[in-house]
Amino acid sequence: MSYQFVALGETMLALAPPRGTSIRTAASLLVDHAGAESNTAVGLARLGLRTAWISCLGNDAAGARILDALSKETVDTQWVRRDPLRPTGMMVKDPEAGVRYYRTGSAASAMGPEILDGVPVADADAVLVTGVTALIGTGPHAAGLALLSAARGLRIVDPNLRRGLWGSDRSRELVVPFVERCDLLLCGDAELAEILGADVSGAAAQGATPEVLARRALALGPREVVVRGARSIGVLAGGSWSSLEIHRDAAVDAIGAGDAFNAGYIAVRIGGGTIDTALRAGARCGAAVTTSVSDTAGFPRLDRPTGPNEPPHRSSGDRENPS
Repeated sequence: MSYQFVALGETMLALAPPRGTSIRTAASLLVDHAGAESNTAVGLARLGLRTAWISCLGNDAAGARILDALSKETVDTQWVRRDPLRPTGMMVKDPEAGVRYYRTGSAASAMGPEILDGVPVADADAVLVTGVTALIGTGPHAAGLALLSAARGLRIVDPNLRRGLWGSDRSRELVVPFVERCDLLLCGDAELAEILGADVSGAAAQGATPEVLARRALALGPREVVVRGARSIGVLAGGSWSSLEIHRDAAVDAIGAGDAFNAGYIAVRIGGGTIDTALRAGARCGAAVTTSVSDTAGFPRLDRPTGPNEPPHRSSGDRENPS
């Protein structure tokens, strides 16, 4: 079986208090799953694409729950391995303290290139790996490089930099090799400045606009660079810069919005749609996800087929949140 989209990366059990409460005071918690690559796979599966997710989970209840949840989203998990010795990672969202990760020594942090054995990577229309995979261990870093090397379709990278990981202090060293091997780079403006070795405030003072940063990134190898900012999103491709201003309602939870944008953008681009349509689709999907504490619950579902130049359509049961 061939896939339109294959993603490699860690997914964790995610715990969060109900809206308006904190971990300290909540009587119950939302139990969910979270991982940049699987979030994007869920989004694309909801838009009707054949998707697969590759990873390693602990042979524990948390891992089983994640597999059940992704399978219900029609993400193919047959390539996911279970580790009898290492646990599934976990993240805790707390409005008072921010996000805290418990992933050191997780099953995914020990996976290596062998995780790709038997996976039809070369047949996929597109593959995705993020900087998180580059930063959680030497094995995952090697697996990410192997995925990009084996791919023959669109190779997509999102730096997705995170603090406190095994390789966070060497993020530029570890993530740039991913960027050099990709065709499509999807990134935030601050993290793009960081992997290019520029101080964010200093870069802005020196006129390093998102377009300038994108042109620097293009020199590393990608053919298309998308830069997500707080008020606009821009794309550099074929020598031309396009941008879209974004206006969002107050977010319930902004975590996962970047992954949702990526899914909407990728869906249009691998379907042959225009950059303008992809930007609008991505912005719409990103805004939708911010309406929920979950990283994926607010993602729109496809209610009718779309052509290559149409953004994904929201089903009548999904809440509208224009951007």
